[in-house]
Amino acid sequence: MNRRLAVLRSVTIVSVSSYIEYALGLVVSIWIARALGPADFGRYAFTVWLCGWLITCSNHALTTSSTKFIAEADGSGATSIASHIAYRLSQVQHLSSLIVMAIFLLVVFIVRPDEWEGFLLPVTGLVVIATVAKANYGMLVAIEKGQEHFEPEAIAVVGAGAIGIVLVIGATLAHAGLLAFIALFAIASLLLNLINRFAYRRYCQPYEAGPIPVEMRARLSRHLRLTAMLVLLGSFKAGTFEVFLLNTFSGSTAVGFFAIAVTLTRGAVQLFSVGLTSTLLPYMAKSFGEHGHDRTAYFLAEATRFYWAVGLIIAGLGFVTTPEIVTLMYGNRYVDAIPAIESFLVLAGLLLIGNGIGAFQTVVDRQADRVRVTVVSLVANAVFGLLLVPPLGLPGAVLAYAATRLTELGLAIYYLRRATSHGLPVAAMAKLFVVGAAATGAAWLVTAWTPGHYGFLLGSVVFVAIFTPGSVWVGYWSSDDFRLMASIAARLGPPGRMVMRGLNNLQRPPANSLP
Repeated sequence: MNRRLAVLRSVTIVSVSSYIEYALGLVVSIWIARALGPADFGRYAFTVWLCGWLITCSNHALTTSSTKFIAEADGSGATSIASHIAYRLSQVQHLSSLIVMAIFLLVVFIVRPDEWEGFLLPVTGLVVIATVAKANYGMLVAIEKGQEHFEPEAIAVVGAGAIGIVLVIGATLAHAGLLAFIALFAIASLLLNLINRFAYRRYCQPYEAGPIPVEMRARLSRHLRLTAMLVLLGSFKAGTFEVFLLNTFSGSTAVGFFAIAVTLTRGAVQLFSVGLTSTLLPYMAKSFGEHGHDRTAYFLAEATRFYWAVGLIIAGLGFVTTPEIVTLMYGNRYVDAIPAIESFLVLAGLLLIGNGIGAFQTVVDRQADRVRVTVVSLVANAVFGLLLVPPLGLPGAVLAYAATRLTELGLAIYYLRRATSHGLPVAAMAKLFVVGAAATGAAWLVTAWTPGHYGFLLGSVVFVAIFTPGSVWVGYWSSDDFRLMASIAARLGPPGRMVMRGLNNLQRPPANSLP
């Protein structure tokens, strides 16, 4: 139970900061979209997407490998080795960023993107600044997570987000153009880096050069090679083909709609699951270092149950609330983006369990399986994109993205079953799916029948009122889960105890946690 409470504390820190970050980021997205309009917002979204892709190329395997091996070394009691790993990978990250930026500048000089026509030089400089700053920030966050310190990232995202939103609102009121908003994105990246560095010195252990044991160095090198291949291949299928094809065949407006769908979906996933996702890899890696493969498989089963519950909430609430929320936030100019947003939210929720599978394969050194999955998914993404995007535009991009993600999950489950005898809790997941479908249907009817633009609020209440007790009634939660819930509820006073009494009355004899 103490371990669960420690995990819960870390999840809470990451979740609260992420909620604030998401709220601030959402406000920024709305202000920029309304200020620029669909066409220029599409160009802005293309620039931000390019920075994200360059950051991925700069950091490739380094962030994942840092978190895994630092946490694993700490778990086995070798804290000095963890420090040496952090130093070595940090140096590699600097070199990697330098190489990626040099290639980027060469490509820009040759291609000269149409999206930046008229201000090619300043935008190129801003992209370099934003990419280097945020890539280095990501590397330091990975080291922090390996040490099980989540406070610096939380402080950085909240502090930089608060400053950034003030700057964006000021630029909007001053009727600033596209270039100004790209500059503010670069400033926000610099702020993240700076604030995080100050917080790192306060909370985390410094790292230093030193030897790494031969056996671990060999595992680290192999992990880096495979994960780098995995991440770089994955960077081409994470909406990259869709954005490129939309930009080529449908124009910047379609790119803007696609970007809004991706942004809101990512925000919803972060809102409900970022705490678990951010803490899962380091805790799973530490468990692997302490207890080995079997305990890690147990961790996966536990994570899958939580991911599935959270995913159904994202899918259900996303389907019910999207039309009215998008109209209220972005205005009628972005109504055509609603079907794409709904589709992305439902898909993201149902496929959220893939996060746990990926973390497990990373921790137990099954990166070769992930590479195989990624290669096949990349080919599928290219095929689906070429077949669907040119003739169908934005709907084709959504279909291509969905088909790729489904292919990826199916292959991940296939390789998971080859790697461990502990399967996914399919029976329990099926029961909860029925509960989620019933809650979604009832919430959708209530939203449709409620007059005005705020029916989604009542619909959301109905969804939660059906889904929460329904999940207990079908016996989805384990006895360990209930003990943790009771511990939390006791700290909330009479309201918490009253909620637990109601849930206990609904509870059937629960299935114990998977061994």
